[in-house]
Order: sequence, then C-alpha cells, then structure tokens
Amino acid sequence: MMLRTVRLHDFGLYGGENTFDLAPRRGADGRSAPIVLVGGRNGAGKTTLLEAVRLALYGRRALGPRVSQSDYEEHLRGRIHTRRGATSARVEVEFDYAEAGVVHRYHVGRGWSVRGKALSEHLQVEKDGAPVSSVPREEWHQFLQELVPPGVSQLFFFDGEKIQDIADAPEYDDGQLAEAVRGLLGIELVGRLRDDLALLVARHRRSAAEDAIPRLQACDREIAEVEARAAVLSDEVAELASARDSHVRVADHVRLRFVAEGGDDAARRGQAEAGRDEARRDVVRCENDLRALANKLLPFAVAPRLVARFRDALARSGAGGERSRAGQSLAGAMLAWRASGDPPRQARWDSRHWEDIERFIADWTGGGAASTSAAFREVGDGRAALERLEEAEAVTRPHALSLARELEGNASRLAAAERALARADNAAAGLLLEELGLAEQKVGATEATLRARRTDLDLARGRLASLARERRSILAVDDEAQKSGDRAGLAARAVKALAVYEERLLLQKLARLEREFTSCFNRLARKKSLVASVRIDRTTFAATLVDAAGRQLPKAQLSAGEKQIYAIAMLWALARTSGRPLPMIIDTPLGRLDSEHRRNLVRHYFPEASHQVVLLSTDTEVDGELARELAGSVSHSYTLEFAEGRTHVVSGFFEDAAREGDGLALQQA
Repeated sequence: MMLRTVRLHDFGLYGGENTFDLAPRRGADGRSAPIVLVGGRNGAGKTTLLEAVRLALYGRRALGPRVSQSDYEEHLRGRIHTRRGATSARVEVEFDYAEAGVVHRYHVGRGWSVRGKALSEHLQVEKDGAPVSSVPREEWHQFLQELVPPGVSQLFFFDGEKIQDIADAPEYDDGQLAEAVRGLLGIELVGRLRDDLALLVARHRRSAAEDAIPRLQACDREIAEVEARAAVLSDEVAELASARDSHVRVADHVRLRFVAEGGDDAARRGQAEAGRDEARRDVVRCENDLRALANKLLPFAVAPRLVARFRDALARSGAGGERSRAGQSLAGAMLAWRASGDPPRQARWDSRHWEDIERFIADWTGGGAASTSAAFREVGDGRAALERLEEAEAVTRPHALSLARELEGNASRLAAAERALARADNAAAGLLLEELGLAEQKVGATEATLRARRTDLDLARGRLASLARERRSILAVDDEAQKSGDRAGLAARAVKALAVYEERLLLQKLARLEREFTSCFNRLARKKSLVASVRIDRTTFAATLVDAAGRQLPKAQLSAGEKQIYAIAMLWALARTSGRPLPMIIDTPLGRLDSEHRRNLVRHYFPEASHQVVLLSTDTEVDGELARELAGSVSHSYTLEFAEGRTHVVSGFFEDAAREGDGLALQQA
C-alpha cells in the first residue's frame, strides 16, 4: 500500500482546502527516500492529519470499537472548522493497493455536514477512477475495514500516546500486545476456521441423526391416495363435459325451432311494443315540426326560382336602401358644387335648373319612376325582406330536408315494429319457450358441476406436484445424510489438524517476533547489552525481557526512555513479522527520549520502518542536527503554520532549521 495524497477541507484546524502529497520520491542520487517529514509546533495540527487518515478509512471505528453513534456525531461536530462559518467538512485519501499482483488506485472521500441538530455523513469509494461496483454502497464501510483492518492499522498509523500505552502497560497485563499479535500475525483466522469446521461437524451429525424412512413412507401413502382421487375426478370431469355438450346441442335445436315459429318475437313482445310507441312519437314530432316550418318560411324554400326573381326585383327597385343612400350622397355633392362653384360651370344655370335637379333626385331616391310597381313600395324595409329570403334558403331548407329524412326513418321503424307485433300475435310458441327454458337450465347446472370438479382436480394435481417435490427433497436429504458421515469425518480430522497447525504457527510466529524484537531493541537502545532476548508467553502474550546473564529483567526497571524504546521496538518487530507492506504514519515519537536514543531512531528506525514513512514532529524533536542526520532518507517535507485562526501547509521543514549547518537542503515539494 502506498499513500498518494491526503486532502482536508475545513477539517479541524485546517480551514479551506489543504493537500498533502505523500508519495515518496527518489533523491538526487537515485536512491529511495521513504520519509515525508511534516513539521509543526504543538497545536498546529499534526495529530489532526493522522486522525483524518483514520477517519477517512474507518469512520466511527476510528474512535474505537465501542463508540456510540451519538458520541461519534458529537466528535465530528467538533472537527468542523467553524472560524470561517463552515457547516461541513471533508477528508479524502488516495492510495495505491496491490491485489493479485495488480496495483489499483483507490480514492476514499468521507464528508459530513450539520443542519441544525442533524448531522449527515457521506462516503465515496472509487477504484481506478470509478465508484466501487463489486461491493454494494451500504457495505463500503466493511470493505474498507477488510482492505486495511483497523487492528493492523493501529500498528502502522500511531502517535506518541500509542507508544506510551504500550510502554506503561504492566508486564502481567499487556493487552495491547496480545491484541496486536492475534490480529497482525493472522493467528485469529486459524482459530475462526477451526470453530467454523467444528460447527459444520455438529450440524452434519444432527442431520445424519434424522431418520428419513418414516417421512418417505408417509409421503408415498399420501401420493397414492391423491393419485386415486385425481383419477376419479378426471373420469367425472370427462362425463360431465360430455353431458354438458349434449345438453347444449338439445338447447340449440329447441332455440332454432322457437325462432322459426315466431317464438323469439313473442318473447320480445314488450320490447317490440315499446319500439312501436317510440317510433309513433317520433313520427308525430317530425310532422309537427314540418307543419311549423310550413307556416313560416318553408313555402319560400320550396320555390327557389320564384324567390330568386323576387330578390332581383327588390334589388332593382331599391327597396334594399341602396338608391336612398346613393341619392343622399349625390344631393350633398350637388349642393357643395352649387355653393363653391369648383370646378367651374361652363353653362349658365339659374334657380329653375337647380330645382329640376333636386326634384329628379328626390323622385329617384323614393323610387319615383313610373316603371316601379306600387307593390314593391308596400314592402317597406327591403333589407329585412332580403334577410328573410336568405334565412329561408340557408336555414329553413336544410332543416326541412333533415326533418323529411328523419320522418322517413321513423316511419320505417314504425312499420317494422308493427310487423314484429303481428308475427308475435300469430306465434304459438308457449310450449317451445318452456322447453327451451328447461334445456338451458340443464346446461347451466351441468356447467356449474363441471367447474367444481375441475377445481377439485386442479387442487389434487397441485398437491401431487408438491408431494413429488417433498419426496425428492427427502431422498436428497437421505443421500446427503449418507455422505455426511464421510464429510464429518474429514471435517473432524481437519479440526484436529488446524489445532496442531495453530499451535505450531503460533510458536513459529512468536519465535520470529522474539528474534525481531531483540534485534530492533538493541539497534535502538543506548545500552547494547541490556536485553539479550525476550520470552513471549504462548497464552497471555506477556513479554519478559532477559539480560545477558539469563536473568529476568522486569520492565519496571527500565527507564522512561528505555520503555519508549521497548514500545517502538515491539511495534517495529510486529510490523516486520507480519510481512504486510503498509505505510507508517508516526506522530511525535521522541518526546521522552534522550539525544542518543533520538539519534538511534533517526539513523536506524525511521529510514527502515517501511517503504513509506510519514513522520510528524515538532522543531524540538527533529532539530537541526537530527534533520541533517535524516536528510538522506527524506523525500520532501512540509511545515504546518498556524496563523489567523487556521493552519496553513507550506513546503519545507522549519525554514530556520533548514538554513542552519552546511546548507544541506531537504527536497521540498
């Protein structure tokens, strides 16, 4: 696993967005430089960076296995950077992880926001640039814990408090060490497999103890009974179907005779009478409507040529008012010409000329020609007469034609109804009607019985199918029970083999852990001959130090600094024994160490702890001298500067320290 970047947005002391590039780079000489050095004074946010990585990967589990949801939410509220008025925060981690020899790029983002009293959390997990689809979204939390187990990460992502807990733990109660050994060395997986096999053996024994023969016999008896009933029902269904068909043929024959002799009309006499009465009413209504039209404009509608000549005569006589309007316009124009003299008149006109013209216009406007009939003058308003003639043609004529067609249809209906009633009066179908009713009653009764028998037959066949499945299941269980004896024997032998394997694996792992711890402790300790070996109890995992003389060396006799070295050496030995290629994040590990112990850690532990080491330190822990010692293994560095209520990330490790000495420059990003 290789951490690529860590990004914090309004998280803790980090206001706004802050990004750490944690991928190690090679030095100028081409050698690997595994350390990324992050400096910061107390309260600048070093531990916050470590917490952000653990929160992104584990969520609530990052605070411990028994933290409640309410405590977790309260903790998250305290991690939102509120100086800028933020109501949400987010942490993102990008890392490479090898699976089956193929390196994949993972991106994990976890954010949360506060709205009133409610807090919501959102998790996004991407693999090679796309959301993880092989695992349901609701199981992404578990997926991350299986990818990097929390128990394992505690030994790779740790701070000074973790070291102090191991250093101060009593020899007889080293719970931290016991939990680490079980989880990190994989021994608990063997125990879990052994328990699962033991449970499998117990289940097989219970399954084999069940006797399937009585169940099989009872099933066979019921199958025989249901088959016999199904056979009887099948015969009954066939007989009823034949009887139903016979009754249907008889009923059809009687119905044909009934219809041929007018019985159908007799049966529908009431309907025919109602139809006749309705047709009569419709005929009377149509006749009344036609009479009303005849009293109004219908005569004009049936004489179109005469009406056309009358309309033309009205138009020529001026009865429409056109001549009156034209005469008035002409009189007005003449008066205006007489008064103005424009255009000039060529003839000399006196008053008698003008009087003649005025009489002519008056007579012409009033229809005063001798050719105009006095009858037209009696018409009065010619426009109203023309409108009535238009109404006769456009409305009355189509309405009359529609009423005529409707009257013809109603008359036909009336005649048909009267003919049907005549046939009904002449039919002698009373006996045939009674015979038809009896035939149809037999058809209905037979059909009802047939449906009931078919339902019973379907139920019997369904029960047979269910019994057949049950019989196959019993036979399969019996066959499985016969085979389970062999499997149970194999599982029992596997349980015994796993017990032996677990014991030998534990001895092998602990023996290697003892060797690794002794080597790591002596490389880091100032007193090289202080510890010659260590014995780890196979049951309690309590560690006992042994000096060069073979005497037991109680941990209580170690100095505070030596206890720190003891804890760091144990974590280092566990990591080397596990063989897991995980990066290490180490926060402030030098607080209680003297200068020589610090120098040993800088020379031997930090450069060799892992392929990637993110070292978080203050300026007093890794000072100028130790920075020069560490320079060859440092890829690049950052400094956390707290100002104006927030932490800023700048390149370089404490510029004042970087300028000291011989000007040795740490590679900076």
